[in-house]
Amino acid sequence: MKKIILSALSFIVFGVFMVGCAGKPITFKSVPPQQYEHVKNKGWEISASASGFQLLLFIPIDINDRHKRAYDLLKAQAGDGYMTNIRIEESWAYALVGTSYKTTLKATVYPKN
Repeated sequence: MKKIILSALSFIVFGVFMVGCAGKPITFKSVPPQQYEHVKNKGWEISASASGFQLLLFIPIDINDRHKRAYDLLKAQAGDGYMTNIRIEESWAYALVGTSYKTTLKATVYPKN
């Protein structure tokens, strides 16, 4: 009986850690250059960042979805404009009890009209 309980508990703990390691993918939509060529000189740069922390190099805190959060912020800044030339920058820094991770997305936005 103790073996079954220990096995079940181990399976549950393993499952929780695996779910904690799952990230949310992002997909960049391709914009044909013909749609924004007429306003090529009217583009502007935008950027958005999201951070997370890995406690004791083992416990992820807001790590796995930071790319999605940064992309959502970037889309909100772009409004209804065309986002092109999307770039991703990753940085990290050690802290006393873990590591901080930061994702920065930059893009050029062109108006639709």
